[in-house]
Amino acid sequence: MENEYDAFDAGVEPGGLRTRSNVRLLICYILDSLKKPIKRDYVITSMQKNGIANYFEIIDAFVDLRNKENIELVDEAEDLYTVTKTGRLIAANLGEDLPKTIRERALSAVSELLMQEQNRNENTVEIVKSKHGYMVDCHIKGGDEDLFSFQIYVPDSKQARLVKRNFLSDPEMIYKMMIASITGNAEFAQQTLAEISERGIKLK
Repeated sequence: MENEYDAFDAGVEPGGLRTRSNVRLLICYILDSLKKPIKRDYVITSMQKNGIANYFEIIDAFVDLRNKENIELVDEAEDLYTVTKTGRLIAANLGEDLPKTIRERALSAVSELLMQEQNRNENTVEIVKSKHGYMVDCHIKGGDEDLFSFQIYVPDSKQARLVKRNFLSDPEMIYKMMIASITGNAEFAQQTLAEISERGIKLK
């Protein structure tokens, strides 16, 4: 039987995971919940950067779960993992033993990373240095054509990267706000702002 707290807790916030069994369990739970192969780095980032578990414990948990065939590597080039039948059973039988806030926080963080990846694949941003600063050229794709595009000038590379990051974090929301603005639809603008508030999106 494992000790009550047997995992390194450096970087772990109050309420985070301090047992190796729970770290392994959360990984199975995430992979099972999302129902598709996920990049290992996305799972690690979602758990470590949110103070859910120690980085080295997460790495060790992946190795242990793979050795026990609870998870499997399905694409080595992309470092994609999926949960096996035994891993799904673990998640189904023990998943709710994890604190609900931990489960929700981890799934939300991974889902956000997946959305950002999708946005990067479907939409494009190009940063071009100009004489006095930088032009950021943003495109929202609609099939094979641009659905919407715009250019914005910023004075330095830091702001250019910030515009790129915020655009790719949720281009659909930016598109909605631009449509509301240029059509003068105040009601639509208010609805979109409310949606931004509800989803906790911060465009800085």
